[in-house]
Amino acid sequence: MMSRYHKGLSSIPLRDSGYVEFAADDLSLRTLLREAIQDTEKSEDLPIGLQYDNQQQLLKLMSNLQARLPADDARSIQCRICYDDKQTDDRLAENKDGEDEAWIPLSELFGEVGGHNVSDYILHRLFTTHLQPVVQPSGNIIGYEFLLRPLPEQIPFRPAELFEKARRIGQHSFLDREARHSAIRMGAAHLQNGIKRFINFLPSSLHCPTACLKGTFEMMKETGTDPGDYVFEVMESEPLDDPGLLKVFDVYRQEGVRLALDDVGVGFANLDAVDRLQPDYVKMDRKWVSNCDTDTGKQRYIDELLDRVSHFHGVVLAEGLERQAEWDYLRKAGVSLFQGYLFGRATPVPAGIRVAVSK
Repeated sequence: MMSRYHKGLSSIPLRDSGYVEFAADDLSLRTLLREAIQDTEKSEDLPIGLQYDNQQQLLKLMSNLQARLPADDARSIQCRICYDDKQTDDRLAENKDGEDEAWIPLSELFGEVGGHNVSDYILHRLFTTHLQPVVQPSGNIIGYEFLLRPLPEQIPFRPAELFEKARRIGQHSFLDREARHSAIRMGAAHLQNGIKRFINFLPSSLHCPTACLKGTFEMMKETGTDPGDYVFEVMESEPLDDPGLLKVFDVYRQEGVRLALDDVGVGFANLDAVDRLQPDYVKMDRKWVSNCDTDTGKQRYIDELLDRVSHFHGVVLAEGLERQAEWDYLRKAGVSLFQGYLFGRATPVPAGIRVAVSK
């Protein structure tokens, strides 16, 4: 029974299946909508709506409409999406709006970054994955962080902007999934088992963790990679006090995957979040790393972080190292893992480190 409607609010992701419906006063716009739906559904005499069963169908429709419609027309068309009750999370279940209040301008589902529609980035995978080394105090590489990057032949874009725009229009779950799967494929192609693979994820994209991560775990099995080699990093750009995040951690850990909290010390990733979530890896933000060898205030913060993390046997990873003196200080302080330009930038294929280990 279709009874819950999508809310046009950031951080609430669109679902993999549902019914999308349109309304427009202009006859020519109604004709255009029907044509776009027919391009997706390949059938005649459809209403101005589409029952979609996967993200590709919805993204193809949105890409088609965004390419055809001027901005003013997109704002004048109303749209609503409803979902099967059993697929609805708590945030939508709390939505008491009636059908008449569920309509939003179609333009709220459109976004563009770097000359391409957000839908096209996801639908056609218009991005690649680069790898940046993670090293031990000895200088040995134990893993790589996987980072979404523009394709070399396209207009450059900021990955953070792409994710933010996708979140704003509800497509961040789709983008997050494609980025995860791209990283898994890249790791399987270039890394041996036993090498850690650090991969970012947006907490709000996993509205139903078991269902949303099913394809991710299946891809690990298909590629023959060990779940124990994966470390999924919670991005700090979203609030981390959602009780559902602990459920996400449980789903990952049941499969043997490790968890990390990214950019600790800025944004929502504060020390309280570290204590509450107790991730396997705590990635200390570059803010505390830069010039830590001479800044006593940063040194006190580093000591406190190391002490807190030791209580649950986590591992601290320092991000953003650029100077040998920073590395020397952090190794003596007891930090276990390191990442930054000192060892190498993110590259299309795994690369060795370029810094000598001082005795």
